[in-house]
Amino acid sequence: MRAKNGDLARLRAHIDGRLPAWMTPGRILLGLLLLSLAVNLAFGLLYKFRANPGRLEWDEFEYYDIASRLLDGSFRLNARRTLAFPLVIAGIRSLTGNFLILQLVVATIFSTSAPLLFLVVRRVTGSIRAAAYSGLVLALWPPIIFFGVSLYSEVLALPVFLLSLWALPPGSRTTRPRERRDMLTAALAGVLLAAATQVRPMYLIMTPFIVGVILFEEADRRRAVRRIAIVAVAFTLITLPWSVYMTARFHHPILVTANGGETLAGGLTPKLFEAAAEERTSVRGRDAWVGPGKWLAVSQTGYLSDAEQRLPYDRQDDLLKMRALAWAEANPRAALRLEACKLLYMWGLYPATLNGVVQTLFGSLPTIALLVFALFNLITLPTSRTALVRLWVLPIFVSTVAAISWGSWRFRQPGDAGLIAFCVVCLLARRAMRRPAESPASARPGVVAPSRYRRLARQIAGSAR
Repeated sequence: MRAKNGDLARLRAHIDGRLPAWMTPGRILLGLLLLSLAVNLAFGLLYKFRANPGRLEWDEFEYYDIASRLLDGSFRLNARRTLAFPLVIAGIRSLTGNFLILQLVVATIFSTSAPLLFLVVRRVTGSIRAAAYSGLVLALWPPIIFFGVSLYSEVLALPVFLLSLWALPPGSRTTRPRERRDMLTAALAGVLLAAATQVRPMYLIMTPFIVGVILFEEADRRRAVRRIAIVAVAFTLITLPWSVYMTARFHHPILVTANGGETLAGGLTPKLFEAAAEERTSVRGRDAWVGPGKWLAVSQTGYLSDAEQRLPYDRQDDLLKMRALAWAEANPRAALRLEACKLLYMWGLYPATLNGVVQTLFGSLPTIALLVFALFNLITLPTSRTALVRLWVLPIFVSTVAAISWGSWRFRQPGDAGLIAFCVVCLLARRAMRRPAESPASARPGVVAPSRYRRLARQIAGSAR
């Protein structure tokens, strides 16, 4: 037997119990921001910040170089990158030429991710405690910290995406709808998702998942369809000008960028089997390994001849896509092996020895533990499948990104945020089900009465069995 959705919403709110007086949303938001900022800046200053742009990794340096060309007027548009993140870098550099200050400002922007996850979780669950703990874990999560002090586009994309997830109005299975306000916030969610896509095009893949979230959370199908339409129109209105300009500029349809072929071919090539799967030092001074699950540059994929590598980028991209798909079709077992390696690498399950002790202890093992606990809750707590869909869908989204590209931990950031929040909410809900009910006088307003609470706890435990 399952409890009613409205009762479950009140049960989730019961997680808070009697909160200390200091645990107000405003104070928690500020506290999470300051904590995340302190952790990121300390890690950056002590370990990660680079002394000069020459120490940046390849993608970081590319964003920095585009910003430099935007500033000196030598930039020439191509179809490979969007300009949102380089424009932010250029804007900061127009105010100061100090490379350290640039890194400090970018790390500060990324530090808003923890308080934004607080807002997302509170929006879904109504629980201040669950939201606060989710933000706290994200602020201290090692893989998040490591990439949060970089010049990768993820440092801007994750906060913008979390804002869009917060703006997306919850469905009637989560809370009571407010039609007029929900229409406005649905439009805002579409705008913000489009902005995240301009920062990092992988969020284009999130659009069908947003449709799924709305359909899961909203019991009224007409309201769900209306909300999907609002998000879609807002997303399109923001994306369309760029798409029209790029299509006209390069004379073939481009929605956001034209690097799909490069992205696909780099992680889906037989050359990965030939690469030496061993630890080595890159030219940027970072230890790395090459093999199935990783990614190769265009010149290393084996799909283009020397002459073809001199073709315009968009033409190269078309050839890469065609030849990678043709190879996968002709070699399905090898292609499936590469896809499996991408996913296993993304989630820390592979390789067993090449990632190093630090990455294994602080990255792989905690991630595997989260995955196991999340799967356990999805199986044993049926109510979490609907109530927390916008959290557990994020690991699936980033896994789809890995399947198309490769298993980079950078791409996993929204998946980590979703996993952390999902596990925290489920853990607190289980704890709330097991503790004695509070007296009516101490219960928070709007929380289910003690006798009803115990009955709901038994119902959820029964449905879990």
